[in-house]
Amino acid sequence: MQKKRILVVDDSQVVLRGLHDILVDRYDIVTAQSGEDAVAILEDSMKDDLCFSNVFDLIITDLLMPGMTGFDLAQYVRDMNKVNKYTPVILLTTEKISLEKVRGNGCVAYFSKADPKRLVSFVRILLSV
Repeated sequence: MQKKRILVVDDSQVVLRGLHDILVDRYDIVTAQSGEDAVAILEDSMKDDLCFSNVFDLIITDLLMPGMTGFDLAQYVRDMNKVNKYTPVILLTTEKISLEKVRGNGCVAYFSKADPKRLVSFVRILLSV
């Protein structure tokens, strides 16, 4: 059985390494250090007209990054998902934010960077389908 693929996006190497280390046993993890790097990875995965929703099962992104924010990336993902299935986006943040704002910006959920155990539990539930 092929592992589900997750794209993790954060401008902090510490956060990227930490999430990679807690998710890699169960999932195939690809990391990006910015929203722009994530877009490049997603666009590269669309060769042969293959929508990236066929390549990544989930995207986890930081909200506040230089340049493209997590909300900008979620909007890009929503605009580009055209074929077969929707790729869910989970937002990571240290900011106080409402679920309505998160969902209104195209994300399925948000989690505090300080509580990776809740994030991992949610990911396992979300990708168990």
